[in-house]
Amino acid sequence: MDYNSFTKPKMWANVVGGVLCYVMFAYELYACLEHDTNAMSAILFLFLAINCTFRVFSYVKLDRMKKGMDDEKQIIRAERRQGMIITIFSNATWTLCMLVYLIHSLVVKGPKALDIFLAFCVICFGVILYQTIQNLRRFDR
Repeated sequence: MDYNSFTKPKMWANVVGGVLCYVMFAYELYACLEHDTNAMSAILFLFLAINCTFRVFSYVKLDRMKKGMDDEKQIIRAERRQGMIITIFSNATWTLCMLVYLIHSLVVKGPKALDIFLAFCVICFGVILYQTIQNLRRFDR
């Protein structure tokens, strides 16, 4: 979804997605605890649910800000800034998620190819995260 423009259907899609992810997280966690298995699949749904929840709160925050603004340029600037913040949060979430999976793979002594792939993903998401934070800093100047 393009988060440079915020609409109610996007917000409701994130609400539904978040609820589904929380339900799947609870189901996976329950299944893992009942069968005494690994809970790593539940963590993925938790990260997705947190991402959707943050996007809903961002929409609500932006909607409140829009009500107090009269100038169209201010509204567009606020939407762009909020879109950049969502991108930063999503990149941080995925960096953390890949890092958790990497640590898990290292602890259980998973395949080296998987460790290398996950380390590469962590580095790539970290670089993208750094670049988006720099873009937000330039945007705020």
